[in-house]
Amino acid sequence: MPGKIPNSCVSRKRARMRIRYSSAMSTLPPLRSCLVLPLILIALGACSTQAELRTAAQQEQFAREAASQGDWTQAMRSYEAALGNVELGRGDLAWQERLHHQAGRAASAACRYDAAEFHFREAIALAKRSKQSSALSYRALIDQYERQGKRAEAEAVRDELGWNGRGLMAFVAEFESLPVGKPCGVPR
Repeated sequence: MPGKIPNSCVSRKRARMRIRYSSAMSTLPPLRSCLVLPLILIALGACSTQAELRTAAQQEQFAREAASQGDWTQAMRSYEAALGNVELGRGDLAWQERLHHQAGRAASAACRYDAAEFHFREAIALAKRSKQSSALSYRALIDQYERQGKRAEAEAVRDELGWNGRGLMAFVAEFESLPVGKPCGVPR
């Protein structure tokens, strides 16, 4: 068949065209993914943040229930788990401060004085950063030291407050004190 191009030649020509077309367009999908991928990641991050905060609220509720039943060790663990989720979810400082304070109270009642001191100190630092009153956590830390018979440490915390803080401490003492569990050293 003179004048006609054999099929093999046409198909090669078409194949070259496809290759050229796809190679010319190959920059478009990466460019599109560069624009879309960050938006997807931001949306996923927002979803995970909300999930972390919901989980933290549930764990805080579990901690309150455990504390109301006198299970201070479980309450402390639940408050600490809630704290981890609030920090991951970037919860506000006031919530973190409240959770540290409650975890410190639970740890003190569970005779975990080192953990209680840590949580009270964290609550004090967070309260100062958020420009809130840290009097409750100071009062709890002083009470804990006094229960342990550590008068020098309790006085050192009072000195941190200065003279103005002592009047506030007396006022706060009327509202909250550390929970009283079984005496430490007694089998539960």
